[in-house]
Amino acid sequence: MHDETGESVAEIAAAYAIAREIFEFGKIFDEVRALDNKVPAGVQYNILFNCRRMLRRTTRWILRNIPKGHSIEEQVAFFRPAINNMLSNVGTYLEPVEVQEHEAQAKVLVDQGVPKSLADNVCQLTSLYSALDLAQVSQELGKPFEQVTRLYFVVGDSLQLHWFLQQINNQAVENHWQALARASFREDLDWQQRQITARILRGMGDKDTAEAGFENWVAEHHVPVRRWDSIIAEFKVGSTHEFAKFSVALRELSMLNLN
Repeated sequence: MHDETGESVAEIAAAYAIAREIFEFGKIFDEVRALDNKVPAGVQYNILFNCRRMLRRTTRWILRNIPKGHSIEEQVAFFRPAINNMLSNVGTYLEPVEVQEHEAQAKVLVDQGVPKSLADNVCQLTSLYSALDLAQVSQELGKPFEQVTRLYFVVGDSLQLHWFLQQINNQAVENHWQALARASFREDLDWQQRQITARILRGMGDKDTAEAGFENWVAEHHVPVRRWDSIIAEFKVGSTHEFAKFSVALRELSMLNLN
């Protein structure tokens, strides 16, 4: 983490503590340990691996997006309600295809003996991660968290950003620099989705629906949106991609925030 961010050990430890608390990883780890000799060890390791990856990702996000000087308690108190809100309303916020994806992943764990509540929680972590950005956007713009969150996922589904993220995650790395580049692509994609969401929100009233707000925005920005759609179509032609291709695609996506 020091390699990736350049932050001090103290700052990294504080960010780790915040990440661990807002997602209640301590509770999750206890539930996984309680499955000793009840489920295959490989299943436990897989859950812990996914949690560890989310811990690293969240710690890195906190280091890069939260100004120094805020206490651990303050940050947990700010982000935890957003996480709880998403946990309670995942089926409302996400697009049906994403809900089905989470349910399919959870079913695999349940079939292996993992309690459903734990399986659901673990499989929803990638979506819950978005609550970090959404809580900040909601505060910065003074918009209802529910409206911000629903629009965020409408943007992700309509522009196929979730699919594009999967392509980034599937990109093989052969050295340290490529691993850093892949992590950078993920962060850039998250940031672009956040920025597009915020831009659309600025033109919406508190009672406007996410779908209507997005449609109005597309009508005003149809040229760069069509350009992005054509890039996604090019990605779907092949199954392997060069790192430079992701870089160019993300630059084109950034144009949606500049036009």
